[in-house]
Amino acid sequence: MTLYLDIIWLLNFLFDSMLLSLTGVILKRKIRKRKIFFGGLIGSIIVFAPFITNAALFSSPLFKIAISVLMVWIAFGFKRMRFFFTNLSAFYLLTFAIGGALIGLHYLFSFQYNAANALFLTNIRGFGDPISWLFVIIGFPILYFFSKDTFDKCETVKIEYENLVDVEISINNQTKQLRGLVDSGNQLYDPLTKKPVLIVSLRKTAGFFPKEVLAVFEDVHQLWKENELPSEWMNKISIIPYRVVGKDNLLLAAVKPDKVVIRVDKKIYQTNRLLLAFINQTLSADDRFDCIIHPKILAQSHHEQVS
Repeated sequence: MTLYLDIIWLLNFLFDSMLLSLTGVILKRKIRKRKIFFGGLIGSIIVFAPFITNAALFSSPLFKIAISVLMVWIAFGFKRMRFFFTNLSAFYLLTFAIGGALIGLHYLFSFQYNAANALFLTNIRGFGDPISWLFVIIGFPILYFFSKDTFDKCETVKIEYENLVDVEISINNQTKQLRGLVDSGNQLYDPLTKKPVLIVSLRKTAGFFPKEVLAVFEDVHQLWKENELPSEWMNKISIIPYRVVGKDNLLLAAVKPDKVVIRVDKKIYQTNRLLLAFINQTLSADDRFDCIIHPKILAQSHHEQVS
């Protein structure tokens, strides 16, 4: 059987380089193409191990580990032990994950199962059969981009969950427990009092209000119509001007709460120096949170440490 050693070497070089690149992307490392190139080049020399005099030594697990350590060191450097170990661990994790995915997909789409297929990774001195290589050539880039996209989405969810907090709002002796998202993009203020505004969905809070107040939330112009609000709400409603992209001079009805308590880890923030804007919209498509918290609310609130 003819072995195209140059093709096998090129594939190994490309795969090692892509794994190093994916490791850098996921860990948010500064990627230098030249270092990735040399790291992949070092990794690809293992292809020549069976043709060296001491083949057993160069094909041993210890040698392969040493090669991978050298690859990661060349690609990302060594700043401190933890930094290096994180890089190495991520590199191994991605290698095993993508390698395992390729093996799984190979068997998933195999129409016949026999002893030859079962040994496709170990026969021909570890080089695999031509069908396997063709599958890897097609499958690896797909898994590369799929892995990157998946990690990006996981990171977004992680960041979002890290900013999720427990919120308790009290209005007219009524209290409601909610889940809130601390969002730096929420920069809504009352221009007169300079109080920050906490945006709340009415999906779980509509029971707080009489129908007259709900009508004002739907259309702020209802506030100036003949039907007066119940007396306990007259001094609690404020009108806040705001704007969104493409629209100016919009008005939003907001409520002065009796108290808002926000729990972040072991800290409790309590304040009434804010306004609550209630909107008839779902803020989270998957119900992870019910309100959006202005970051200044935490900065300006009195907080206590909980043991």
